[in-house]
Amino acid sequence: MGLRRLADKLGVQAQMLSLWETGKRPPALEEVAHILGFLQVDATEYDRVMQLRYRLDSPNLFEISGADSFALQRIFEDIAVRVLEWAPHIIPELLQTPDYTRAILHGRAVLPDDLDQELFARQVRQLDRRPTCPQTILLGEPAVQADFGSQLNGAAASHRHLNLKIVPASACEAGVIEPFRIYETAGKVFTVALLHFHNTVFVTEPDAVERYRSTFRKLELDAFEYQAFEPR
Repeated sequence: MGLRRLADKLGVQAQMLSLWETGKRPPALEEVAHILGFLQVDATEYDRVMQLRYRLDSPNLFEISGADSFALQRIFEDIAVRVLEWAPHIIPELLQTPDYTRAILHGRAVLPDDLDQELFARQVRQLDRRPTCPQTILLGEPAVQADFGSQLNGAAASHRHLNLKIVPASACEAGVIEPFRIYETAGKVFTVALLHFHNTVFVTEPDAVERYRSTFRKLELDAFEYQAFEPR
């Protein structure tokens, strides 16, 4: 069925239906219900699509890349009353030395010119990011084993609000592989940041947030203070 014929049967203008189809304008809830009813979708699909439309009015997941991602993280850090972070494989940027950062970027085949620019950008961000609220970082044992010398000793000591702990490899659940950060702001409002190399995904959906908080609590139960860690 062509767009014009469908628009005619739905009783809407073809131009409006085209805007809905291309995502340039969201249809109202009742318009979505009307379309689904006309298409005779089953009850499960009807509920799923209606829930997706409902969430458009209250976004709970959004993706940001590049400088915008770091700017938003900085805003969250400024308003947070507590920050929790899980770093399974790589030491967080806040604690990285230039040599460690260079090795990480080299492993990702970053071009030499881009590498120098990224190193400079990270150093600037480190100087600008001095935690002023309590912050707990759980490091996976693989991240610490890959450390160069005693870089963490000095880096951790320079942040007086930081509590650094190590999670043994045996305690890291198989499904817990991606790094994440939890920002707690006033009124016990939580936002989860899923930290990827090229982008950051921010999650505010309550059930999803609670799953990440629960995961962090479980990991912390098996963690021990960094000072007690002895590299193998």
